[in-house]
Parts: sequence; structure tokens; C-alpha cells
Amino acid sequence: MNDEENKLKEAFELSDLLYSKRKDEIMSGLEEKLSEITEEFIGAGGYFDTRHVEFLLKERIKRVKELVPHRLNYDLQNIEKVISPIMENIYKKIYKRALGSIEEEMKNVRVHMIDFFVNDSFFLSSCLKPMNKTVDEEKCRLLENAERDMEIFQKRFELKIGIDDFSEEQKRDYKKHEYKCKDKIYILGTSQYFRSNGIIINEVKMTIGDSILKLLLRFLVELKKGSGGWISRDTILDENIFNSDDPDHPKGIEDFRIYYELRKALKGYLLKKDSNKFIENDRKKHYRISTHPDFIKYDREKLLSHKDPQIKRLAEELP
Repeated sequence: MNDEENKLKEAFELSDLLYSKRKDEIMSGLEEKLSEITEEFIGAGGYFDTRHVEFLLKERIKRVKELVPHRLNYDLQNIEKVISPIMENIYKKIYKRALGSIEEEMKNVRVHMIDFFVNDSFFLSSCLKPMNKTVDEEKCRLLENAERDMEIFQKRFELKIGIDDFSEEQKRDYKKHEYKCKDKIYILGTSQYFRSNGIIINEVKMTIGDSILKLLLRFLVELKKGSGGWISRDTILDENIFNSDDPDHPKGIEDFRIYYELRKALKGYLLKKDSNKFIENDRKKHYRISTHPDFIKYDREKLLSHKDPQIKRLAEELP
């Protein structure tokens, strides 16, 4: 048995243990419930009533229907640890195939263009250099786009796996901190255009400006502390996270516009389309991201390379 098979076996064994524990919890009290049903029918003189059988059957099936989805969820959660390195190799192969196609197609472009000039050597000599320059530039753009598209696909895949079935700790956190949402965000840390930052919300790619990203990151820094994520508006103002030359939020402006802009930017991508619940306000000038900290992920290394110094600083505070 090779290393991958061993890891797969260990993942399934852990999944079986978790499934067995959940089964014990769900099936707990089943026999007592079935006895109660039987006693009720006996008391009514209906032990041999077909509804007696139906009630017993329904109660058993109800428990099974509650249990069975955990089989898939536990397997997905634990097998992800085994799949991740395998998927990485698959992504590399897919990316390599894309690079091969780009190289081949751009080579064909060169060949076809040279064939077009074949009967006019002077025309060819005057156009060859700028033609090659254009082909090289376009090839670089294609390669960059392929790399970015592959990264987005990977992040979408990561967001889809492992959080539909909450862990016991996550359930406790929801009860303790009363998070209102279950939305998932991945902050890519990339800026394709000036002040245009890529993020993925619930598997959908979109972009936000620098100021909005700064406010989102400040909320995230607080959320990752695991204490509920609340931070006062006065604290944010005192920290002066918005640059004085920031056209989206000039220094000294103390209004709610930046909070409104963040909510507005995210609203259409949220599961319930309720940005007031996602960016929650306790009516005492305290705000937070109201989803579980595990559901907000980010590429810290890329954020640390951002052009905006405040975004870099906030990234340094992220775990």
C-alpha cells in the first residue's frame, strides 16, 4: 500500500469514527421513542393497526434521513486533506496543457503571418519585428490570464469543500457569538487594475476598491481573534487606516459612506442578499463581519505585496 492509499485509509477511518459518534447521538433515545409509540397504540387497542407499523417505520426512517447526509460530509471533510496534494498535481497538469496550447497557437500565428508575406521579402523584413513584438506581448497576456483563471478555479474549489456541515466547534461559535450569516469569502490579494482587488464571494468572482478592502480587512483582523469580531467605529477612525490621498475616503471624513459602500459592493453576492446582516451594526457604533471566521480566507503573501501600505499593514495582523 503506497503513501496516498495509507492517507486515504486513515482519512476514512477518522470519518468512520466521527460518523459512528454522530450515529450514537442521533439514534440515542430511539428505542424509548418506539416503545412510547407502541404503548399509545396498545392503550387504544390498536397494536395490530397498520398505522402502528407506519409510525414505527417513519420514526426509524426519520433518524436515518438525519444521519445519512453526515456520511458524505464527513468523508468530504477528511478526504480533502488527501485530495489537496493530488489536486495540486492535477492543477499543474491542466495549467501545463493550457501553456502548451498557448505556445502552439501563437506559433501557428507566426507561421501563418510569415506565409502571408512569403512573396514579399521586403514587406516581411519591415513587418517581422513589430509582428513578433505583438505576438510576444499577446502571448504574455494569455499566460497571465491562464494563471489567474487557474487560481480562481482552485479557490472556488476550496470554498466548496468542507464547510456545509459545521463542526461542533463552529456550532458552538454560532451559538456563542450569534453570527447571522454563512457566507464564504476568499480574498485573492491580487489587483488586476489600479485600485481593483479580486475577491471570491460564495464561489463568484468580483472586485472591490482599496478603501473597501481596507475596511473589510480591518473587520477580518478583529473576526480572526475569535471573540465575536466586534470593533467600534471610533477605533477604526483612530487607527486612520484610510490614506489621506485616498479618493474613495479622504482623511477626516467621519460619515457612514465607507460602510455603506462595503455593504453595497457585497450585497448582490451574499446568500441572503442582506448586507446589513453580513456587515452587522449593534446600533452602538460597533460593527463586525457576521459570519464564522473559518469562512473568510485570504492569500496573506499576496496581500503583503500590495501597493497600498495600509493594506500591507493589515495583512501583517492577519494570522
